[in-house]
Amino acid sequence: MKRKKCHPYLVPIIAIVETLSETLGPDYEVVLHDVSGEEHQIVAMAHGELTGRTEDSPLTDFGEYLLRSEEEYKGVHYIANYPSYASDGRPLRSSVTLLRDGNEKIIGFLCINYDMTRAQILKDLGTELTCVVPLKASQVAEETFVPSSGSLLQKILEEMRQQRGGRPLRYTTKREKLEIMSFLKSKGFFRLKGAVEALCKELGKSRYTVYGYLREIRTGDNDNNNEDSSQD
Repeated sequence: MKRKKCHPYLVPIIAIVETLSETLGPDYEVVLHDVSGEEHQIVAMAHGELTGRTEDSPLTDFGEYLLRSEEEYKGVHYIANYPSYASDGRPLRSSVTLLRDGNEKIIGFLCINYDMTRAQILKDLGTELTCVVPLKASQVAEETFVPSSGSLLQKILEEMRQQRGGRPLRYTTKREKLEIMSFLKSKGFFRLKGAVEALCKELGKSRYTVYGYLREIRTGDNDNNNEDSSQD
């Protein structure tokens, strides 16, 4: 990196520009400005291609404002992560360190300008790849993949427990058990292998009793269907 003569306080900062350039990578422009004299000069610059600037480029409008408003920024040592733009409109995220001499007079600026183009592409891609559309099925809000029928049986039974405050299903009345059976039937529970055995264990009832509950809810469904037909 080519070095220029500058205010002696800024000489050690040149190495910092070089270090930041290597550490942060090509998406970061790092610039050291010397504003101690009548004319501004860029002392050191890395990755100036991000903004198209060279070491002969002028101070930015914000840099000029900081010099004119030095009293307003008294005691301020840095301004971080403010928005800025390259000449072609690309959005940047910028930070500036205000470098002062022993009398607290601004003698230089250490600027870091981050080109957010690639990060924005990743952000947009992440949004696109994680966008989901809710299912419109009346009884299924989401799809869950399970390794076996037994896992799915236990998942459905756990849903039933949670609906009833975590209470074990065996501690329910007969009416509640019929409601549970009707719900399980609507979820396709009984089409799964081992469903009756799992439910017998959960309810603490025999297969005979569980099948009896199934006959009752099926009879109730048929009666409801007959009533609906008679009303048509």
